[in-house]
Amino acid sequence: MQRTEGNIEHELKGAIKSYLSQVDVDARLQQALAGGYTKAAVENDLLGDLEQSGFIDELIDEFNINSDMKRRKKLPETRDENKPSVAHPNINYLRRQLLVQVHTGKAFTSHLLDQPTLPGHTPPTYTLHLSFRGQRFRSQPTPCSDEPNIRESFLLELHLNDNKDKMLDVTELLSIGDKIHMVLVKTDPNSDTHLISSQYLEYRTVLSSPTGKRSLSVEMMGIGTESSISVGIIELTMSIIPQPDVLPPEVIEEQLKMEKSYQAERDRLFLVYTKQWWREFLQIRPLHSSRLVKLYAQDENQVNRPVCSYVQPLRCGRLLENPRQAARFVSLIKYNKPAVVGSGERTEQWCSLHSLLAANRGDVENHACLLASILLGYGLNAYVCLGTKNKSSPHAWVVTIGPEDGAVTFWESLSSNRYIHKAPTVNGMLLNPPPTPKHPYRTVGCVFNHKSFYANVQTSDEVTFADFDLENTGLWKSMTTDAISSVCSPSVSWMAMPPLQRPLYDASTESNKMEIELRHMVSEYREGEGLSTAFDDQCSYMLSMALSAYETERITGQPFGNEEFSQSVTYSIPEGHTFKAYPIHFPYVNARRSFAAVIKSKTCSDVLLCRGDHVKLAVRVCVYPYPESAVATWIMFACRYQSIM
Repeated sequence: MQRTEGNIEHELKGAIKSYLSQVDVDARLQQALAGGYTKAAVENDLLGDLEQSGFIDELIDEFNINSDMKRRKKLPETRDENKPSVAHPNINYLRRQLLVQVHTGKAFTSHLLDQPTLPGHTPPTYTLHLSFRGQRFRSQPTPCSDEPNIRESFLLELHLNDNKDKMLDVTELLSIGDKIHMVLVKTDPNSDTHLISSQYLEYRTVLSSPTGKRSLSVEMMGIGTESSISVGIIELTMSIIPQPDVLPPEVIEEQLKMEKSYQAERDRLFLVYTKQWWREFLQIRPLHSSRLVKLYAQDENQVNRPVCSYVQPLRCGRLLENPRQAARFVSLIKYNKPAVVGSGERTEQWCSLHSLLAANRGDVENHACLLASILLGYGLNAYVCLGTKNKSSPHAWVVTIGPEDGAVTFWESLSSNRYIHKAPTVNGMLLNPPPTPKHPYRTVGCVFNHKSFYANVQTSDEVTFADFDLENTGLWKSMTTDAISSVCSPSVSWMAMPPLQRPLYDASTESNKMEIELRHMVSEYREGEGLSTAFDDQCSYMLSMALSAYETERITGQPFGNEEFSQSVTYSIPEGHTFKAYPIHFPYVNARRSFAAVIKSKTCSDVLLCRGDHVKLAVRVCVYPYPESAVATWIMFACRYQSIM
């Protein structure tokens, strides 16, 4: 049935009436007029909201209104690059949503000490990451400058999981105490990332705005020891769509004050409990004071948080298929121990999970907490261990304990290695001296997860002799579950676990692109030595088998596919020729940076600068993307030649 002009007019009126009832236009007009606004001003404001929300665009698309009407609109169809996009394609007027529009950045200084960007190199960039109620967003990279042109619109869902089909009223919105976590990351031309700022933004102040929106200048502070220094200002606007009833500012202030007071009281009671617990721990044995037992740790904003709060069960959906693949993913996140400005000393800094994932780098404690969270998500009985490794340096790793046999497995988060732990006993008697352990861990002071904390009270804290029967009070001193849950509830903003995001890289595209670049570099490198270059495509293709076997071995811990690769080399290399190869692995995708690293190796130089008769070279790149920015890049350089006598 075709639409007639009368039907279209009737449907248009119905759609507009439905929208106006959702935004409660009558109450809004009465409130604005009572506040001294003119009727014309209110009408203009409402028309602006209709344009901003994209409602008019939806009507135009729905009813096939011709382009003449589009030209009559107040706003042009093309996007003005000097203004942020105000409409968002995913706005749903049947649900409460929070539209965060970032306009620009001001007074940013972290790039001033950077080296000038060379021609052909990618300039350093800023990327803004947002996390809110299990949702994550990321802006497009923006070149670093004093006023970075960060212009993005983020649409955040406000609905509770159990009320998705119900429009939240203003009272329910006021009860949602989650904050927006804003993380600013800087990426260097060599693909290195740096955590610049981590801020929590309270959105509920917009509930007191008569227009349903509020403009803010968010001062982004530094991290760690620089948390009191501003790194820049981000100008943004927050809008709740559809607009709810307006709350008086004093109501919101009272709610925020009450929540802050409640959290402070919980923190105070937990502190009182931990002080008493610590006194009891030291009374058991005075030597316990030297054991690595940590109850609190500072995050990137220098806020002291219970260590248990850094761990929460994290499910990976279909991004990671099993715990061993998850361990490989965590090991690919860059290891970085922050340094104190003005000295060569390293400082301990535990980051929130969102900051760790956004920056794709963190200290060993961050790696261990992330791995433990993922293993807990898989249903394993996982804990973070704090202790020391060889040479007595502080270290963190993960332990999983079997439910029936109590089998103990250590997981090294920086390398994805696994170690089976068994106390060196014969007929229940400890061996003295014990055999040399295969793992690198020396002592263990405590273990913890999101529900439990246990301190080691055994006679010796050496890992070799440690018994991981955590329920044995003669071996481990525990905290009460109620005390831990009081300060580690998921309702606390920094306890919310953000989901993992899909890989950034396409494996085939990145592998081919990097391989072509490396071929050019190899040719130029040999040309500088007065050597010509010829590539063997078949040999390059064969190298994929070896690289795949290397990555599989990193995941499973078992060699795989080497037999087939050896057979192919034996069959394909001509008689009388010599075959040499050099494999290497990098946790990034950057051809220039990778080549600069490999030519420092004498073994690789011997392959690349091979001399002889019938010399053919081969290059193969295999990029294995993982969630977030994590990536395993395997490169193999090979050559075959006939020796000259």
